[in-house]
Amino acid sequence: MTRKLNCWEFKKCGREPGGNKVDEFGVCPAAIEKKADGINSGTMGGRICWAVSGTYCRGKVQGIFAAKITSCASCAFFNQVDKEEQNILEETEKYLKRIEAEQSRKL
Repeated sequence: MTRKLNCWEFKKCGREPGGNKVDEFGVCPAAIEKKADGINSGTMGGRICWAVSGTYCRGKVQGIFAAKITSCASCAFFNQVDKEEQNILEETEKYLKRIEAEQSRKL
C-alpha cells in the first residue's frame, strides 16, 4: 500500500518545518496545526489543508475555509485525498466545529 502524502509532500511547497522555503515564506499553518493531527491519516493539518486558514496557494496566502473552498475543490491534492478517504466532508465539518467551539470559549 502506498503511503498517503501530506499537502507539502504532494505539492512540494517547502513550507513544512525545516523545508527549503520556510525562510522565504514561513512555515505553513497546515504543517503545524496540532488540532488537525491524524485527520484523513495526515500529519498535523497535512491532509485537511483546505480547512486551515492562512495556507499559501497559487502564489498568495489563502483566507478562511469559506473564502477558499471553491478553489481548493479544484486542487489536485484535495481531489487525491477525496479519492483516498471515505469521509472527507464529515472530517472537515468535525474539524471546523472543533475550531469554532474553541473560538467561542475564548470570547
